[in-house]
Amino acid sequence: MMKINVSNLGRFFEIVNRSEGSVKLIVAEREPEELKGNSFVQNLLLDTQNGITKLSVETELEQDTIRLIRFMMEDGRSLNETTGSSRIYAA
Repeated sequence: MMKINVSNLGRFFEIVNRSEGSVKLIVAEREPEELKGNSFVQNLLLDTQNGITKLSVETELEQDTIRLIRFMMEDGRSLNETTGSSRIYAA
């Protein structure tokens, strides 16, 4: 499981949706919710979150974990963006 602070949800969901395996959103006291391809949950997060969003996610495949870590190392930004911060904690 990874605990992530995401400053660019749109870009984060692009990475999640391109994942080869399952990417699940971990929510306290609920069953994990599939995040990959789940436009309802993604749109809900996009509509309700402003600024940095704290998420706990679980990936099925190691290569997807590596992609998410790279995304966070790049700070979740495209090259023309210069603000915001992202952190990741893997447990």
